[in-house]
Amino acid sequence: MLLRLLLLAVCVHYATSNFLSVQGRNFMFAGQHVHLSGPNLAWYRYAWDFGNNEYSVSGPVLEQWVREISAAGGNCLRVWIHIEAEHTPEFNANGFVIAPDRLGTIINDMSRFLDIAAANNVFVIPVLWNGALMRNQRYRDLLLDDARLQSFIDNSLIPMVRALSTKRALASWEIMNEPEGSVLIAPDANPCFSTTILTGTGAGWTGVGIPMFRFLRFINRQAGAIKRTDTKALVSTGSWSELSRTDAFGNTHNYYKDTCLIQAGGDPLGTLSFDQIHTYSWEGRWNNASPFRQHANNFQLNKPLVIGEFSSACSENEGVDALWNHSYNNGYAGTWSWQYNAGGHCSDNQAQQRQGMTRIRNYTHNGRIAVNINA
Repeated sequence: MLLRLLLLAVCVHYATSNFLSVQGRNFMFAGQHVHLSGPNLAWYRYAWDFGNNEYSVSGPVLEQWVREISAAGGNCLRVWIHIEAEHTPEFNANGFVIAPDRLGTIINDMSRFLDIAAANNVFVIPVLWNGALMRNQRYRDLLLDDARLQSFIDNSLIPMVRALSTKRALASWEIMNEPEGSVLIAPDANPCFSTTILTGTGAGWTGVGIPMFRFLRFINRQAGAIKRTDTKALVSTGSWSELSRTDAFGNTHNYYKDTCLIQAGGDPLGTLSFDQIHTYSWEGRWNNASPFRQHANNFQLNKPLVIGEFSSACSENEGVDALWNHSYNNGYAGTWSWQYNAGGHCSDNQAQQRQGMTRIRNYTHNGRIAVNINA
């Protein structure tokens, strides 16, 4: 009996070690500390890359980008899926989600993309939703109505997570990009939900005004469902700024800590596996609490901390090499540039991003970058 239990423990450890995991403030893969280096792929066609047979158009471009990232020494990318619910998931006339997509191709699309990524030793973080824009009412209703949210969890999220749970390239599910873009700036008796500290920071720029309580509930319920469906899965959310992701500085508050998420959603499993901060300069200067002004230890977080978006285009003119070096050498668990489609404000071009990846590709002292996902 004891031998059987020992063999089972070895098998479980071996199976888990073949997927990205968290140990303290580090990412681990195949028993080794790894640093996640790469770009935000974001999208080729905003909200139209996966599902409903659209991958036949986007796929060849996305797959070529994966090969370029790998060749430059990158080992990770962040790609957006539903975004604002313009195209997927599939809703009925009453605004309830009934399927991951209308034509039933999104799981196969994502599966192929993950296989291509694995073949090129690149981890993938699928980002389900975008809070930086929220123009679709049925999307807003998912945040505001528990029954509609549950329909998404039951009929889209869980089937996707279950079907893709064996894909080694799947590093983490990200619930939402930058909820702060659509948050309501308002007081609340509970510090977890009061956003007055964000007054005048630019948060809430869409004007949609979703209470922080609803965002945290949205994240908590989905994170818990993911972890129940795939017990080894990692879950994250990308914060627009350091201002909303740490309690370490006088003008900041960590809304995404475990206690706040559980208070909002009631699911003890619905917490995040690592912290992710986006940071850009304002009028050519970093905020004093920006990761590019701080060592990761100074944020006083007990999970891996990733610089999830940044660019030399919106920096203090340090240059690409200096930014990637700073992230790697100052305790951060990941370095993800914005953005590989090279579109829009504060985006570095592809050559600059490849230069940054190449600059740190052989570093090992804060985690290996070279990985063999299919070993």
